[in-house]
Amino acid sequence: MVTVNKYLYEDDFGQKICSCSEKQEYKVLFREVNETELKTNEVEAVTKASIYKMEKLVVMCTECKEIYFISLSFEGSFKSQYVTLESVEIFDGEVVEARNLINRIYSEYEDVMVDIATDDYVIKVLSKSEDDEKTNTRYVYLNREDSILYADLQNE
Repeated sequence: MVTVNKYLYEDDFGQKICSCSEKQEYKVLFREVNETELKTNEVEAVTKASIYKMEKLVVMCTECKEIYFISLSFEGSFKSQYVTLESVEIFDGEVVEARNLINRIYSEYEDVMVDIATDDYVIKVLSKSEDDEKTNTRYVYLNREDSILYADLQNE
């Protein structure tokens, strides 16, 4: 299942990422998701993990505007959720450099099943497979409306 979250919060990461404030809201600039959803009946879905995700994210703190590259895994069901931060790296370059890097990474995904575009974002569904036990979906998301990331282009 393809999900679009424009913002993530401290709870989504299981811990504080940025040390700037208590607000802890992050704008999602880029997201690569490899998701497996187990097919279970409704009773099992409550007690057993039914979604596994590996994600690579580029997020910006809405308070201080720092950009972070994050890798995490998620395992969850209706009853419980577990998030493991694999890595968190702060980007120390200029905003334009971050935008160019994110756009270059996004454009490298060429084998696309479906392209979805709105005024605010684009999504490429890279693969989807299904069998009797599970559904695997792999996709990438690119935010293309952030006023800070695209400020130099909006002034032209």
